[in-house]
Amino acid sequence: MNTMKIRLAAKTDMGIVRTNNEDNFQVAADLTSDKMQWINNEVYSLGEKGTLLVVADGMGGMNAGEVASELAIETVREYFSSDRLTDEVLKNRYSIEKYMNEVIVEADARIKQEAKRRPETRGMGTTIVIGWILDGKLYVSWCGDSRAYVYNPVAGLHQISKDHSYVQGLVDKGAISKEDAFDYPDSNIITRSLSDGTAKAKPESLLKPYELCDGDIVLLCTDGLNGMLRDSEIEDVIRNNEADMDCLADELIKAACEAAGSDNITICLCQILEGGGVCMPDTFESFDNRLAGKQRLDTRVPQHDTEETVKWYRKKTFIGLMIAFVLVLIGGGCWFWMQNKGESQVEMKAEGDKKDTEKDGKAQSATDTTEMRTETPSRAEKTNPSKSTKEQNETGAPLSVSTEIENSLEQISGVSKPEKTGEKKKEEPRLTLIHDNEPEHAGEKKEQNTRGQEPEKQKKSGEDTQGAVHPDSTHTQQYQVKEGETYFSIAKKFSISAEELMSMNNTKNTRLNAGDIILVPKK
Repeated sequence: MNTMKIRLAAKTDMGIVRTNNEDNFQVAADLTSDKMQWINNEVYSLGEKGTLLVVADGMGGMNAGEVASELAIETVREYFSSDRLTDEVLKNRYSIEKYMNEVIVEADARIKQEAKRRPETRGMGTTIVIGWILDGKLYVSWCGDSRAYVYNPVAGLHQISKDHSYVQGLVDKGAISKEDAFDYPDSNIITRSLSDGTAKAKPESLLKPYELCDGDIVLLCTDGLNGMLRDSEIEDVIRNNEADMDCLADELIKAACEAAGSDNITICLCQILEGGGVCMPDTFESFDNRLAGKQRLDTRVPQHDTEETVKWYRKKTFIGLMIAFVLVLIGGGCWFWMQNKGESQVEMKAEGDKKDTEKDGKAQSATDTTEMRTETPSRAEKTNPSKSTKEQNETGAPLSVSTEIENSLEQISGVSKPEKTGEKKKEEPRLTLIHDNEPEHAGEKKEQNTRGQEPEKQKKSGEDTQGAVHPDSTHTQQYQVKEGETYFSIAKKFSISAEELMSMNNTKNTRLNAGDIILVPKK
């Protein structure tokens, strides 16, 4: 068990308007002792059975409220006597909270019995809030609008109980905010209390016990304090009087009286000096969210940073910056990789296009070379026929061209080699040797042969012209391709089809580049 050191104080005041005090309270520094007693501002060690704080706000007028609050406190004293707090009661959290709620229900029953016994007190009732500090934890049970707060220098002041009131119901529904509730009309209407009709009291406990921290100040009070001062004003008074609980109680009552003082004021205080945990700024987040209702408003006020708070924020900030740095590195790496990948794809595509262009240029050059070769021997034959005849006479073989030239001529004319050769063998006259002793006859025969060949050549030329389009100078002309032109656009200019134009240029490749030279029909 933790050795916890605490300092206590408790006071009540009638206020400046009321003529009687219907509030009541009880403090027990050590429940292990049979005597419920304490001394303001005295330092105590937390006993095995803990420390008790109780506040009750009576109502009903004509001294009836005072009777109801006194009956509630008497019931608490009885049930929290040392012999009643058995091991079964202290077994765990649930047994402790169950016992506290049973005490409140019993107080409700006794008040109702007293109202039946004494008709003049009928209509009396009271609120109640019990704080039990046990084994380093704060257990709270309540019925009505008397409150439990916890203040810590790091986190400020926070309400940990939830009012059973009409205004809190509006906050829960989201109709008004937590801040607006202070000034809202009918804020004194409560929805639960002891001796409220014939139904049994319905006390409430914290969702979970509060783990006490060093520097905490537990405050239990009636609405004579929190109804006169806002939470931020209560916090300012506490912050200025942290070192002295007795002085703090006086200052809180004084501030409430100066604000209005229209109700009785009762306060119980317990400060945790040592043996508690370390408070963090978000310790009270669950309590704040529960009280803020649907709007989930943050009711915390600005606080002064302590060394622990600064360390906590620095650690959180460092972790956040490290995470952000790692994310930036990952994002930058992904961006760099995507950029390099895109540039590589563009370079590969450009290189591929360049290779295709070079291949097309080579193919076009080869076609032009072939055409030039086919034209050269034909011109040679026409310009120097005697040389060919002489060579033929010397070798004794028929006049013919090379195989390469024949193949080129076949592609242009469209006449197959066997047919062409057959025609030559059939139509060309056989040449015979002329002896030296026959010069005149040789000249005549030569002239006859020459004359006989001319009609044959004309006949053959006519047949070839009918079979195919010849790219000769009589029917074609050279044309330089301009930017953006194609075989189709050029053919349209010369009133022929693209297929005929491509056949005229002996190509099946439809690609043209600006500056290329092609053959076109003469207009």
